[in-house]
Amino acid sequence: MATDDKEKKPASSDEGAEQSTKGKKNLVKIIAAPIVVILVGVAGFFGYGALQQQTAANQVNLEKFGFDLRGSQFESTEGVLGETQLPSTFGTENLTPAERVVHSLVRDRENLIIENRTLRQQIEALEVQLQSFEEDRRIAEHFMPENFNQELQRVERMLMTYLRQSADAQRFSNFRLEIMAAAGRMEYERFVFSNSLMLDAVQRTEIVVDFLPAFMFCVGDAVDLAANNFSEEREIRDFLGSPDNHRLSPILQEDLDIVLPPCQRELRTALQQHMAHLLP
Repeated sequence: MATDDKEKKPASSDEGAEQSTKGKKNLVKIIAAPIVVILVGVAGFFGYGALQQQTAANQVNLEKFGFDLRGSQFESTEGVLGETQLPSTFGTENLTPAERVVHSLVRDRENLIIENRTLRQQIEALEVQLQSFEEDRRIAEHFMPENFNQELQRVERMLMTYLRQSADAQRFSNFRLEIMAAAGRMEYERFVFSNSLMLDAVQRTEIVVDFLPAFMFCVGDAVDLAANNFSEEREIRDFLGSPDNHRLSPILQEDLDIVLPPCQRELRTALQQHMAHLLP
C-alpha cells in the first residue's frame, strides 16, 4: 500500500504542471488576440487610405490625359471653339489601352466639331438662299397678270376720279380725260415694273396725287397737237390702253414721238428721285 501511494504522487504532480502550462498559453492567447485585431485594423485603415489616394491620383492623371490629348504628333486638330491648334507632343504608339480609348474619343469629338461647323455654314447659306427665293416668289406673285392688272385698273380709276374733280381738267373732253388717265396708268406700270416695286396703298396714292397729274395735263396738251381729228384721238386712246395689241399709223407715231418725250422725261426724273423714299 505504501508503494502504491508513492507511485500516485508523481503522477498527480505531472498533471498539475501540464494544467498550469495550458492555462498560461490560454492567457497569452486571450491577451494577444485583441492586440492582433487592433494591429490588423490599424494596418487596414492606413492601407485603405493609401489605396484611395492612389485611386484618386490615377483618376486625375487619366482626366488630365483626356483633356490634354488633342491628336497625334503628325497633324493639327480642331479646338473646342473651332480654332486650329498645334498637334500634341506625343504619338499613339506607346499608349495604354485606356489611353487609346480616350485618344479615340477625343478624335471623334474633334471630327464632330468640324462636321457641326460645316453643317452650320451650309444651313446659313441655305437660309440666305431661301430668303432670296421668298422675295422672288413674292415679287412674282405680285406681278402675276391678274394681280398686277387689278392694281393698274385701280390706278386708272383713281386718275380718272382725280381728273374729273380737278378744275384745271374742265377744258378737256371726257374722251381726252380717258386718254390722259390711260397715259398716266402706262407710266405707272413702267415705273413699278422696271424697278420691281411693291407699293402699298399710301405709296400708290402718293404717286397718283403728287407726280402723275402734271404728266397727264402735259399729255392732254400733247395729244391736242398730235391728233388732227377724233379718229386719230381714238387711235391714241387704243394704243395707250393696250400698246401690245394696237399700233399707231406711221405719221401719228412720229407726231407722238415729238410731243410725248418731254412729258415723260420730266415725270421719270421726278419718280427716280422719289425712289429713295420707296426702297426699304
